[in-house]
Parts: sequence; C-alpha cells; structure tokens
Amino acid sequence: MFKKGEIILGLTLFVLFVAFLQTNYCYHFYYMEQIQLFLFNAQWAEDVLLQPGGVSLWLSRFMVQFFVVPWAGSIIISILLYGVWWSTKKGISGSSKSMQTSLLSLFPVVSLYPVIIDPNYFLQGIIAYLFFILFFVGYRSFSDSWGRHLTGLFMGSILYLIAGPVSILFAVCVLLWEFVTKGIRWYISLVLLAVVLLLALASLHFSVVGEFRFAFLPDAYADPQIDGSKGYLAWIVFPFCILASHYYNNRIPKTANRKRKYSTLLIPILLLAGLFAGCYSRYGLTGTIQEKQLDYYAYTKQWNKLLAVELKDPMLERKMNLVNYALAQQGKLGDAMFAYNQQGVKSLVSTWDNSITTAMPMSDIYYGIGDVASAQKFAFEGCVSSVNGGSSRLLKRLVETNLIMGAYRVAEKYIALLEQTLFYKEWASGYRQLLFNDEAVEKHPVLGSRRKGLDGIAGKAVSAHLLQELEMLAVNNPKNQTAIQYLAAFYLVNKDLGRFKLLLEKYYATDVWPQLAVTQQQALPFIAPDDRKYWIQHGMSSETEHQYTLFERELVAQDGSSAIQKRLAEKYGDTYWYYLLFK
Repeated sequence: MFKKGEIILGLTLFVLFVAFLQTNYCYHFYYMEQIQLFLFNAQWAEDVLLQPGGVSLWLSRFMVQFFVVPWAGSIIISILLYGVWWSTKKGISGSSKSMQTSLLSLFPVVSLYPVIIDPNYFLQGIIAYLFFILFFVGYRSFSDSWGRHLTGLFMGSILYLIAGPVSILFAVCVLLWEFVTKGIRWYISLVLLAVVLLLALASLHFSVVGEFRFAFLPDAYADPQIDGSKGYLAWIVFPFCILASHYYNNRIPKTANRKRKYSTLLIPILLLAGLFAGCYSRYGLTGTIQEKQLDYYAYTKQWNKLLAVELKDPMLERKMNLVNYALAQQGKLGDAMFAYNQQGVKSLVSTWDNSITTAMPMSDIYYGIGDVASAQKFAFEGCVSSVNGGSSRLLKRLVETNLIMGAYRVAEKYIALLEQTLFYKEWASGYRQLLFNDEAVEKHPVLGSRRKGLDGIAGKAVSAHLLQELEMLAVNNPKNQTAIQYLAAFYLVNKDLGRFKLLLEKYYATDVWPQLAVTQQQALPFIAPDDRKYWIQHGMSSETEHQYTLFERELVAQDGSSAIQKRLAEKYGDTYWYYLLFK
C-alpha cells in the first residue's frame, strides 16, 4: 500500500508537471498534433507495429492525436513523466523510500525536458524510455539469479521489438546493477547485452532500420534529418542514478549525524537544479514557442489575440507573415501594416525552407489570399516532408483546394483518410457532400469565392510569379480584396513606387480597387510630389493630406538634427512616410 506521504508527493509532482508544461508549452503541444497523423486503419497499424519500436510508435501517435484538446498534451505528458519518476524510484532503490531516492528519481524526468519541447523528437522516445524502466523494475523483482537472467533475455528481446534501441540501455543498466550489487554470476548479464546488440545488428543488416544510429541510439526517436543527440542525456542519467542510489543506500550509514544527512540531500538538490537550469537555458525554445502561438491563433482564426502578441526577435520575418495575414483577414492590412515592424517583402511571405513547419502557415496565407495553386503546393509538400505519417491540417487543405479545382477524385482520396481519424472525420464527412457537385462548391461561402478567383477574365490564376498571380486573382474576383491589398503591400514594403503608381492608375476607382487604404494614400506624395490635385483624384482623404502637411513641416524643421529619426518615430512611426525614409 502507498503511504500518505508518497501519495501527497506524487500528486504534488504531477500538478507541478502539468502547470509548468501548460503555462509554457501548450502551443507546442497543439503544434505536435498538427504534424502527425493517426489513422484507425488495420493496414496502417500493421505497417507501424511491424517495425522495431512499433508498439511505442503506435502508442505515441495514438496519444498525440488528443493534443488537439486543450490541456490534453500537458496532462498526457505529465502522466508519462510521473510514470518515469515512479518507476525510476522503484527501479533504482527497490523498497527504499528515502528522500534521496525521490530526488534521484527526478533526474530522468528533467533529462527528458529537451526532447519534450522539441518538435523534432517524437513522443515515442518518452514512451520507450518508460517501457525500459518498467522492464528494469520487473527484472529486479526476480530474486532467483538464474530465473532473473533468463527473464532478462526474454525482456531484452521483447523490449527491442516494442520499444526499439532503448533495449540496449536496458541491457547496460542490468549489467551495471548486477555488478554494483554483486549479483551471483553477474557476468551472465553480458549475454543479454550481446543478444540485444545482435538484434540491432540484424535489423541493420536486413535493412529493417536504415542507419546505425537508428538501430543503436536515441536518434531512432527523432526526425531522421537531424542530430538526435538531445536524447542522449536521459540515457546517460539513468546509469548515474543506479550508481548514486547504490552509494546512498549502502555507503551512507543509517546512523549518520544530522549534518551529514542534510549534506546528502543538498547535493542531489543542487545537481537537479543545475540540470534543470542548464536544460531550460539551452533548450527553452522561447522563440519557436511564440511562433507556434501565433500559428495556433491564425489556424483557429483568433485574429485579435494574434495581433495582441508582443513579438520577440527570433524568426521575426515568419512571425510578421502571420501578423500581416491576420491584418488582411480583418481587412486592415492597408490601414495598419506599418504599425508593425515590417522587414521588407519577406514580412509578407517568407522563403520556404522545405519543412512542414513553414509549409503549414504558408499554405494558410496563400489560401487566405486566394492563391489556391500555391496553397495546394505547400500543403502537398508539407505532407511529403512529414516524418510522422502526415498532417491532418494539411490534408484538410488538400481537400479544400482539390474541391475548388474540381479534382474530385483526388479530394475524395484525402477525405477517405480524414474519415479514419478521430477528430476530423465529421469535418471530412461534411465535405464529402461537395464531391462531384459543382453547384454546391460554387455556392460554398469560401470555396466558391476561391474558385471564382481561380479562373476569370484575367485567365487562369496559376503562375510561377506571385505578383502576376495576385493581379489576376484581384481581376477575376474583385470581391476578394485580399489579393489587391497584398499586391499593393508588396510594392510598398519593397519601396517600388513606380510599379505601385502603374497599379494605382490601372485599377483605382474600379471594382478591383474601389478605394485606397490609409498607408496606400500615404504613398501618393512620393508618387506625385507637390501635385495635390493628383493626390485628391487618386483617393487621398483630407485627414491624410493634413497629416502629411504636418509631417513634412516637422521633417523640414528638424533637417540636420541627429535626433530627427527618433522624434519622428514617436509621432509618425506607424506611417508609410516613416518606413520609406528611415527603414
């Protein structure tokens, strides 16, 4: 039976795990759900399970699908971490219930922190690690040495099949434990190590596993394109815990004085604090977390929350993509874009780096603009670059874009996949009703508008040149003002006023561009200097004209002043005039 103190300590740790993860990394867990795919499909399950570590991989993807539910990611991972702590406590000390043991058992939990918060590492690694510790606890429970060694051989083999190369860590820890505890015939444990190494070699030889590091190392639980060294820490820490626990339980006298007892508590506390501080400072991922927060708000269309986030420097261009996207969706891009830190054309659409991380927001942005072809391209490329079975979010986009283009057979294929998921099958069933029904697609409030922009009087809006395509989209469907606003924004942030003027004189006061937004009006004095008649004829309001007069007067008055930029920024930092002259 559990003692009251153990229950209180366990519950306290669990609550702390949940609170810490939810406070700092809830958007990371939403993101993790979006870059993987779990299907309720027998053939899919067979393909996953029939590989080394297949059971842990299947469980990983099964659990991650629930991360779409608020708090679920933090709670599920906290349950796993609690399991690691509890099983480590049993594994390194047996029946010992000392405070030193409880502290040592937290070392593996903290050592898993870098892989928990990195999207390049799979939850499979934590599940496999928990399997290893549970098997180690089971191994220790056998008192008969021959029975223990024979059971160890069976456990090591099974562990390799269900959890992968973590079985090698199991064999090493068994050998270490047998040695330090002076187990009878401890050297027989070398047979276990040899068996699991042979299993790993066999999987490599028969091409079940592609590379040495995936057969023998924690790299098996990470994106194959990256260095999986972050996972090594947890593998190093557990043997350390075995040695430290043996020292505390056998080298420290139970009758030691109070000073020595306190010192034995202080040392693991300091080491644990240092380990956590080092992991947090090096792997905290605060920059990418904010990007995931913005992406989550964009995906769930919480535009006001997105715009309220105070941006931090790392990956500012990609964050600005989402800010401008939110402004466009609210119809504010032309009015408010220079209130934010624009960094040139890459603030509107950044360069794709061949990763699913950028493919998802880029597909959303292009879809929001109305560029169906590019939205489909990035959705498809993102699915291809996924190493975790695909992406439900990108599959939804492929359904939408193929319906718009009339590729109903292709859309049906993606709908069939989504119907095998838990959280997206209802969405997929709703879109199944649009298959082979042009009239229903054209009446759809979103799909119909995008189909209209795809083909019209300007021709097929499928071009390798984005600016040309934006113009075609605007002409084909003037009701979609997002395209013309993005096109104008491209010229403004690039300070290409010549092309902006050509665009203005071609489309202003037509259905394509019925009126100018504020920042577009602010460009007029630099297109036609001193020609106020031109300004008025092309949409400048009296308010903007008056504001420019004040700006010009102050600019001339402070000519030559070293503090001119700072002073003007205080009053006019959100105007195109300031951006054009000082950025």
